[in-house]
Amino acid sequence: MPKPSFPSLTQRSFLPRLPQTRILRRTYATSQTSKTSLNIPSTQGGPQAPLEYCSSLVQRLDPEAWLCSYFWPGRERSWYLAWRAFNLELHLISTTITQPALAAIRFQFWRDALKTIFSTDPDTARKVPQHPVALLLADMKRNRPVQRYYLSQMIETRARTLSLPPASPTLESHLSTHTPLSTSLLLGPLPILLPPSDQASAHISHTLSHLSTLLTTVSLLRTLPILVSSKRQINLPSDICEKHRIIEEEVLRKGAEAQGFRDAALEIGTRGMDELITARRDLKETEGKVKPGGVMPVFLSAVPAENYLKKLENLDFDVFHPDLQKHDWKLAPKIWWRYQSGKL
Repeated sequence: MPKPSFPSLTQRSFLPRLPQTRILRRTYATSQTSKTSLNIPSTQGGPQAPLEYCSSLVQRLDPEAWLCSYFWPGRERSWYLAWRAFNLELHLISTTITQPALAAIRFQFWRDALKTIFSTDPDTARKVPQHPVALLLADMKRNRPVQRYYLSQMIETRARTLSLPPASPTLESHLSTHTPLSTSLLLGPLPILLPPSDQASAHISHTLSHLSTLLTTVSLLRTLPILVSSKRQINLPSDICEKHRIIEEEVLRKGAEAQGFRDAALEIGTRGMDELITARRDLKETEGKVKPGGVMPVFLSAVPAENYLKKLENLDFDVFHPDLQKHDWKLAPKIWWRYQSGKL
């Protein structure tokens, strides 16, 4: 029998799983999933070389964003890397600092840094902390009408989720809590390429909002193997677990072979694919093309997310499969082709 797949453009409802004969030998996260060994500070660059610091950090900790950065214009690429490096600095606070008081101090440092960067007082604005990410963000602020709101939202989302349990009560509550981070990563850098006064800005922002949900669902699935292997926890929303009768201890022991697990991964992945389909429908008047074409680099973040979901589908929704942890050499040409076609 054929295995389940994500809904197509004309079939968007949840697809029931059908029994099938297992062919592949399954491997579980406890023995194969890579740990968060990359969560270490970058040592390259410094206040005298902020771009080198940001580039090094993004290249090591967010290689997919690094690939996408090649399609940003020259100077704008440095600001995009600063934006992504800022996100990684906050991520490192969440993953490497175990004492809440110390984490709070680090988050406050970045709140104060943003206050200085976006100050209307010239004397205050010149007192930017000598941190490479802060220096490059300040250069971006001087040259583009970016909003402090999105950068602050990244801080507050990280700080808030630090004290929350990994599993939310419902999938919708998980998306409500975590999607602001994805939104900040997409809508925040948009003024680098497109002035807010441009008449296409509102439509582009609406389309990107759907991609924000796509990125959040993919992050939920990709984080699960890391939580299982490093903390012996799962982050599947409680309503999803209840619906598919998932037992946490069984997932910790059996991985994807746990009862109902693949159904749950399919449902979450389908939600992400639905958002991608909706975003593409937003562009039907331009036959799928992103216009103005100059904002296409922002949309490239959807390529790694879609690539992951398609690989997950081919692996029968086994998020623990070691193939999902490997570098995909096909991803770079896929990003290039999407950029050349100008279509989402």
